[in-house]
Amino acid sequence: MKIALLTERLRVEERLLLDAFASRGHEAEVVAPSRLSVNLARPAAPGWPLAVQRAPSRGEHAALLALLAAQGVAVINRPATARLLADRLALLRHLVFAGIPVPETIASFGETATFAAIEALGYPVLLKSLSLDAAPLALIEDRDAAEAVIEHRGVLGGEQAVLVQRFAAGQGRSERLAIVGSALLGVETRRHHGWRPGREAPYAPYEGDISAHHELAQRLVERLGSGCYSIEVVADEDGQCVVGAENLTDFRSLSEAGIDVAGAIADFALEQARSAGGASGG
Repeated sequence: MKIALLTERLRVEERLLLDAFASRGHEAEVVAPSRLSVNLARPAAPGWPLAVQRAPSRGEHAALLALLAAQGVAVINRPATARLLADRLALLRHLVFAGIPVPETIASFGETATFAAIEALGYPVLLKSLSLDAAPLALIEDRDAAEAVIEHRGVLGGEQAVLVQRFAAGQGRSERLAIVGSALLGVETRRHHGWRPGREAPYAPYEGDISAHHELAQRLVERLGSGCYSIEVVADEDGQCVVGAENLTDFRSLSEAGIDVAGAIADFALEQARSAGGASGG
């Protein structure tokens, strides 16, 4: 069976996936989403029955997966999960509804409402776009910074609706849960230098007790479904708090620690293809 790894570039992780599929008797290839198009009235079969999203979660990638799925391609992640990972607001609502801890967040729909939300939560806060496609998140520590960032995003970016979220520092570090299928495959951790987004140290394998991580992962899978994705959490005196989610594109440190992430992704993807009737041999 031919498998498409949907990404614009070949990295260490993609090479590991190419080898993992090859060792299972299947041929995988890197396919750049920017080279793909779909005729909505007369869609043509793409030539591979299985596609694995390897790009970060974005709205356009979720749309591509939905179009491929409509043509009978087994896709990882499934379209519903891909849409959630690309939509911060929808993801937060799912987590809140399930009672999974997240930082206190206010959705505001204009400049005045955003300032009021910041004052209500207190500094520091994070400003986040409703989806992952738009402006990057911004750490706001005082009124002057708030005025500058909100004006910049509104005037230059045309962004009015934002998520205002209490900044969860997590004692200067965060942890990332790697989920493949319905299981927690591994946990990574990293330090945030100065507690600022964009100044984080590289991820490294987590060496502590992960029993609480397993419990949280199970709750997340029950809500988001099976798939290949990562969940970022911070821990404080009140326990674990989910601060982000993303397609599982980076797993280098776990592989270097001896965890066969690529093999687990390949097995899960092939299982999904077989369930959809897309496998042929091997």
